[in-house]
Amino acid sequence: MVTVEDFSRLIAGVYAAAVTPQHWATATREICRALDGTSGGLATANGAMWSIQNSALPASAVESYGEYYGRLDRVLDALEKGPVGAVRTGTELIPLVRKSEFFEGWMRPNEIGEDGLFVRLSAGPRPPSVIVSAPRRTEAFDTPERVKLMSGLVPHLQQALRTQDQLAALAQSRADVLDALDSVRHGIIIVGSGWWVINLNTASERILRAEDGLQMCSARIAATGMQADHKLQRALHAALTHDGSRIRSGRSFICERPSGKRPYVVHVLPLHHTATDETSSEASALVLIIDPDQQPEPAAALLRRLYGLTTTEAEVAVRIARGADLKEISDELSVSITTVRTHLQHVYDKTDTHRQAELVRLLLVLSP
Repeated sequence: MVTVEDFSRLIAGVYAAAVTPQHWATATREICRALDGTSGGLATANGAMWSIQNSALPASAVESYGEYYGRLDRVLDALEKGPVGAVRTGTELIPLVRKSEFFEGWMRPNEIGEDGLFVRLSAGPRPPSVIVSAPRRTEAFDTPERVKLMSGLVPHLQQALRTQDQLAALAQSRADVLDALDSVRHGIIIVGSGWWVINLNTASERILRAEDGLQMCSARIAATGMQADHKLQRALHAALTHDGSRIRSGRSFICERPSGKRPYVVHVLPLHHTATDETSSEASALVLIIDPDQQPEPAAALLRRLYGLTTTEAEVAVRIARGADLKEISDELSVSITTVRTHLQHVYDKTDTHRQAELVRLLLVLSP
């Protein structure tokens, strides 16, 4: 007889597995034990073949099932065609494989019981299913108490698997976002309540590690200069704090660098996730650090592809972005200044710019 405490422990184990999939093996073992079964697990599809994961089965049985015997499992094939959430019994399903290669080559050598309970947990082809096997006994395994317990576990197993899928999708989405941020040349830092750094990309790690104007102190960002640090802290306060009389706002400032390199341009902006995000305890901010010395020149091939420039026009544009004057470009390309002016006018026409400053601004934002 399973008590309320026992049932609660089983449910807790199921939801723990949703968050940490490695715990499914423990959860399925506990379910088998509660049902007085001998083995079991979660069955899923690996392409056109069944596989058993997170199971209470011997490792060798799981391996041989995945390598060969899963394709012969008529029990799960029949379960796939049945209703979602219905508890199916060994009395109903095991005769489908008795005296077959699956039975003689896998079930019998691995001491898989000839009775049990089986449930299809979702719709669609090759759905995840929970299986609990038991040896054949005088009394059928599908007693009202066991069927009731399994039926009670089904909605929690279904919700746990949905939660697991959602968490996996979120983790993948987060990984994709972080990969995208790492491809950006500017430093990007997410700061949460308490001024703690939540996340940062590779560019910002490089900037902070250099300690050339900005640094990391006790998991918070700080400027190395007193004046710049005062500006940074005021900007973070403005972006993270909402006191009812003033909304969160963004600020920008220049951060001088002891090395003498051109100063960083720092933008601190509030992030708004939900309507409840206006409280300082839940607020977060984005710190964008632009290093003028890291501004790349656009590739000539990119200019040709985006704007249809000729090879020479693209070379002229690249040199303009680099800060070269017409005489320098003329000497580098071995053409007259008049020819350079002609190419430059073609670049203006094709990029819809009218002055050298407009062209430079356009070219500097082309590379991520």
